[in-house]
Amino acid sequence: MNITSKEIAVDQDQLQESFGARHPILKEFLRDQIPMITGVFILGVIISYVNYGYLPGADQSFPVAGVRIPIWHLLWMGFWTGYTMGLVGEASGIFSLPYSMSVLQFTSVGVSPTSLIITFLNPFGALLGFWRGKQWNLDLALWLCLGAVLGSPIGPFIRVYLLNDPVPFKGIIGLALFLMAVHLCIQITPWYLNKTARQRSFKEKFDKMMKECLQAGKAPCGLPADFRIVTLERSWKRLRIGYWGEEQSFSVPVMLLIGFLVGVVASALGVGGGFLLVPILVSLFGLPMYVLVAATIPYVITLSITGLISYTVTLPLLTGVSTPPDWSFGLFVASGAILGAWLASKTQKFIPEKYLKPMLGVVTGVVGLLYIINYFWKLPFNV
Repeated sequence: MNITSKEIAVDQDQLQESFGARHPILKEFLRDQIPMITGVFILGVIISYVNYGYLPGADQSFPVAGVRIPIWHLLWMGFWTGYTMGLVGEASGIFSLPYSMSVLQFTSVGVSPTSLIITFLNPFGALLGFWRGKQWNLDLALWLCLGAVLGSPIGPFIRVYLLNDPVPFKGIIGLALFLMAVHLCIQITPWYLNKTARQRSFKEKFDKMMKECLQAGKAPCGLPADFRIVTLERSWKRLRIGYWGEEQSFSVPVMLLIGFLVGVVASALGVGGGFLLVPILVSLFGLPMYVLVAATIPYVITLSITGLISYTVTLPLLTGVSTPPDWSFGLFVASGAILGAWLASKTQKFIPEKYLKPMLGVVTGVVGLLYIINYFWKLPFNV
């Protein structure tokens, strides 16, 4: 019996469809993540040779960072910070920045624009993952992102002229981290949960579904397959969304103002802004973490690119002050962070918020407290 090339092609297509149906996450990883991670890593290698004439690492230092560190260490740093922060809808910058300064001793002003390279690229892994998981709504992110475009170009000027000394700079980061930790810990208390009806309703639904899955002998089910964040109403004054039987209304001017103020502060520090945006949105609107990511991930990407442009283009043009990032350092960390953030998007919905929030709160609180103490009293070890 003769088999035509057309029949062979059809069989191959059916085989690929069957594989994709059986292993959707693996298919997504091979199709989306591997090309992105590999591309960012190769770009870091190319830029190293073009800009520096060699590949920095353990033997030769990164020129702007001024440190010698194996590339695998940067990949690992990116992975764990990307995963940890991706679980709560944020970029890795608020962890990778202190790690770069305290552990790797990258303390010059260049650490801030370098961190923005990481926070710009890192969320793309999570962005695709949350998009495929339907935790996505551009209307929710739009006005926040517009505020970031207006506010983030201002931050680099504050960093260069007011926060160029590493000690007070770390003190400011420590204060922000500590306040964030306190807020996150408060959110898991019965007082806070009973205070917010919307949070309580969402939590009760989630806990009920998790319990039913466990009683049926299944793995924790996470969010339902039909979970969507849909736009019910939009105008230049107000936005209304719906998710899992809940509705939420937002003032557009308030969202714009929040995006602007967070953009100024975050770009001055060199982080994506999620560490501020998440507690603000939770406090004002009571949104669950699983809905917040629809706004925070696009916001972090937008803020990071506009802040980076301000550091590398606007600031030098207007002031003559050059604060270049360490491109290869940032790209190597980002290639690991992309993978970590994507894995976080695949596992976040299986982890109850009662674990997410205290986990983030304890870690950020300890780091923040050390930075604050070191500002007033020099610690016997480097922070």
